[in-house]
Amino acid sequence: MTDFWATELTQTVRNSEKLVQRRTRAKDVADWLEEYADEGPTSSNQGAAKVPFQRWFHFKEAFSPKFVADVLASLPYRVNRCVDPFGGSGTTAMTCRMLGLKSTSIEVNPFLADLIEAKLVPVSAAGFCRRYERLISTLVINDIDTRLVSGMPPTLCEPGVAGRVVFASDVYRTIRAIVRRSKRWDADEARLLRVLLGSVLVANSNVTINGKGRRYRRSGSPKSAADLIASLDYAVDAAIADLSRFAGLPKGGHRVLRGDSRRMLSRVSEADVAVFSPPYPNSFDYTDVYNLELWMLGYLGSPADNAALRKGTFRSHVQTKWQQTSQRATSATLAKVVTALSQRRGELWNRNIPEMVGFYFDDLYTIFEHLRRILQSGHHAVVAIGDSQYAGVHIDVARILGECVAPLGFALVKSGAIRSMRASSQHGGKFDLSEHCLVFERA
Repeated sequence: MTDFWATELTQTVRNSEKLVQRRTRAKDVADWLEEYADEGPTSSNQGAAKVPFQRWFHFKEAFSPKFVADVLASLPYRVNRCVDPFGGSGTTAMTCRMLGLKSTSIEVNPFLADLIEAKLVPVSAAGFCRRYERLISTLVINDIDTRLVSGMPPTLCEPGVAGRVVFASDVYRTIRAIVRRSKRWDADEARLLRVLLGSVLVANSNVTINGKGRRYRRSGSPKSAADLIASLDYAVDAAIADLSRFAGLPKGGHRVLRGDSRRMLSRVSEADVAVFSPPYPNSFDYTDVYNLELWMLGYLGSPADNAALRKGTFRSHVQTKWQQTSQRATSATLAKVVTALSQRRGELWNRNIPEMVGFYFDDLYTIFEHLRRILQSGHHAVVAIGDSQYAGVHIDVARILGECVAPLGFALVKSGAIRSMRASSQHGGKFDLSEHCLVFERA
């Protein structure tokens, strides 16, 4: 295999036109991919801001549809079904839909699972538009819309806590009223509306979301309910345009399994290739990233719901106290890393980081145990993954993972750095870390 992630966009389009199952749909695939901005790294979603369906929600952790298309074109066999154990924003599934392939996506975050399914399930553009306009024009705020859900962070609505407020009171109650009214809709349309409403929450709040978590804005005019509706109108218009433009896409052939991929993969019987990007061992809890969407859109109804969701996530962070489990992944490099981290425990910002790193590779080992059953001999698992480092200890994820899964019969046949990333101050901030594309072949 060549360094397929470095393929020029024009070649990606030509390759994808050859992959498409129905030749009559080749133009749709070309039109879809040509909206991609090729200057961004294919391992991120930076270039997909204008790509239909992908633009419905800004998901910076995702790899790009170009990456998935390039993966499929590089394989030495014909692909009919893909599996993505970390569905995220549904990039793998949506690319498969455009190409007429089948897919199975697994996603533990219920909001993101809805995002994936909203992209895969056809909805009438005209019907959705009519219902949305009727909802907004007849929206009435009820008393229940002004209340905080039990266990909801009190900072979500005015007066907040110690001056920290996420939403102005009129924005908060308008969001809650829209969610309440949407429950009367058809399930597919209600799902799409929740996704589009979720896409404008941060922009109409008093916070920003980045790799360090949620931060309160220091300046800027406060957002109002009118601002919220205006931005939601724009998001709905974009979705309607995409639904209309690609109304003839193939239907069916896609499954979204909701839950922990370490367990849900047992429900997958076969696939031709696995394409995925797991959480990185960066100590960041991705449940926190989507805290606003999960609470405001009704996915969480209690602190117990939030705790259960966190417990079902990959052990890539230290925001949860993980239960001690016996080591399953063995790697000489990993052993040296964990020892070095343990020796520098006093320098680490969290004392549980050495154990977290070990748990992380155990979880990846579990994923590859499932893939050994799902993938045929000679087929591949393609992983986009990044390094990390703490207190000057470099975690070479590519090398460690290769050593861990070799006993399962997976050989690392291709590896390359997709981009370089600067470590955050939390992780030392002195080194450039690599984001890799790893191609494993099943024996």
